Amino acid sequence: MNSHVFFSGKQSGAVLLVTLILLLLMTIVGISSIKGSNMQELMAGNVRDRQIAFQAAEAALRQGEGIVNGVNPPNTEGSTKGVMLGKQSGVTSTYWRNEYVWDDNLSVKLDIDLALTSERPRFVVEKLDVVYVPGSDGGGVDFVSMQNKPEIMVYRITGRGVGMTPNSIVYLQSLYRRQ
Repeated sequence: MNSHVFFSGKQSGAVLLVTLILLLLMTIVGISSIKGSNMQELMAGNVRDRQIAFQAAEAALRQGEGIVNGVNPPNTEGSTKGVMLGKQSGVTSTYWRNEYVWDDNLSVKLDIDLALTSERPRFVVEKLDVVYVPGSDGGGVDFVSMQNKPEIMVYRITGRGVGMTPNSIVYLQSLYRRQ
């Protein structure tokens, strides 16, 4: 006996509908993961740019400390480019970002070319007025020996580094006591 079973009825297309919905969900997941990876790539690039600017500012600080610690103290009378007497008290870090002019006449540009930076790092050296406080060196207070104390020379060095793009700028400051 040969029996053939025939389906009588129309196909409803449920498999096609389920497949299209799954394809739409997979497309949405794929597009969102692409957008997420692009955002992470942008963030990593910004972190790299900031690190390059930080390292450039650090290089400027080191060269400024080398000038301060040279054989003779730097001339703070205005004849040496980038070296000056300390600014008035109350100068905050925003002064160096917003008001100070970082050009070739007022700051020292490093003589090395850092390949990844868009601009060479710069620094400024200020001599600060420091008053000797008796006992601040850990010794006893002896007012007779205070007259024989050498002048304390403290300098504030401000370094400016620019990253791969001109929008990434880092300012670093250090206080350096001349040895």
